[in-house]
Amino acid sequence: MKETSKTQISYYEGAYGPTIRIDVLTKTWLEFLKQCIYQLICEELNGLEIVSMGNIEINDGLKSLVLKKVHNEQRFKVKESNENCFIWLQDTDELITLVGLINGLLDSDQAGHQYLTNEGSCVLIVLAYKEHGLNYERT
Repeated sequence: MKETSKTQISYYEGAYGPTIRIDVLTKTWLEFLKQCIYQLICEELNGLEIVSMGNIEINDGLKSLVLKKVHNEQRFKVKESNENCFIWLQDTDELITLVGLINGLLDSDQAGHQYLTNEGSCVLIVLAYKEHGLNYERT
């Protein structure tokens, strides 16, 4: 595995099925992600293309991951719109929960991760902080 300071995004078949893992090394990138989610909540952004946020290296064929705010309950939370392109729908309460999960990583400032979607979604999304380069198993 090569050393990098960039946020790494990987797409692979994990223990719970297809997985998108976002490996963040800096507080700055987590803060930026949090600010973008706040902009979604306030409807200053229509959608957030996570793989295009800057200082990102994409591994393993992921083409797109778009986070969008919805105003009502959708029948899916994450769907594959095209091969390796995903749309991730969250309402305001769910976006606020995402901010709380990010704050947990920021507050601890220790290596750790949060599951941003539930097992059973078409893809599990994991946000990891300071774990890149540590030994974790991909099954």
